[in-house]
Amino acid sequence: MVLLADDFEAGAEACKRFDQDGFCIFESFLRPLHLEQLRGSFDERLRDLLADNLEVDLGVNWAADTAEPFLRTLQDERLLDFLVELCGLPLVAMRLELFEKRPGSQNVIPWHQDTYTTHVGFSWTAEAAERAERPHPVTLWVALDAACRETGGMEMVPGRHRELLGAAVPLASIANASAHSDCVEYKLLPGQAGVHHPLTPHRSLANTSTQTRRAFLVRLVPWSPTLEERCDALGEVGQEWVSQPTGKYVWRPGTSAAVAPDRALNRLLVLMPRS
Repeated sequence: MVLLADDFEAGAEACKRFDQDGFCIFESFLRPLHLEQLRGSFDERLRDLLADNLEVDLGVNWAADTAEPFLRTLQDERLLDFLVELCGLPLVAMRLELFEKRPGSQNVIPWHQDTYTTHVGFSWTAEAAERAERPHPVTLWVALDAACRETGGMEMVPGRHRELLGAAVPLASIANASAHSDCVEYKLLPGQAGVHHPLTPHRSLANTSTQTRRAFLVRLVPWSPTLEERCDALGEVGQEWVSQPTGKYVWRPGTSAAVAPDRALNRLLVLMPRS
């Protein structure tokens, strides 16, 4: 059986859009029931954080009951084939992150590139970025509510993912529209998703609407000697999640922290061929 929407497609056309713009949007992604299950798990997890006025839940335990709908998203082989094309195999899901922006939230993130991967053995160079070398990290971003400028969604600058501008991107680099394209709204309806290149300049806006915006993301990175050394529990933790519909891939915890009940930020989950 397929787990995502019947008409979800992530083939050659999606790769072409990704290579051109540094991101691609999947207009048909979640099934309606799956979307409702994700919202329920999201709300259950964030409920305990309301007292502290927190809007994020980082490093979700993959083995938790509330993580199952999120992990199910990563078991559809149509999506996995697309991610393997970009990240290679094995690939690693660094962590699952839940983000909420309530009405009036001023939680904004300025223009930036995601150059966070040195601790997992991946480093960007200007030459590698310009050549668009693969494999490289990507981020899967799934909307549970409408994500647009008004609700605190993201903006992207298409085509700038072949430049190493820095973790904090100077506004002048974005505003130079005479030499580069303008920023665009990364607009997603509930149940839609996108995958973006970490070097595509992007920012997150304030929620000026009366609606809550819920979303989750998964940061995915290529296999590396650093990860091989860190994933000391690979195959030893007695849990695994098999892809659908053919079972050609399997997710396995890379470390005991991936499925530990205690809080942890990086919970390395490894996708590999199923032997």
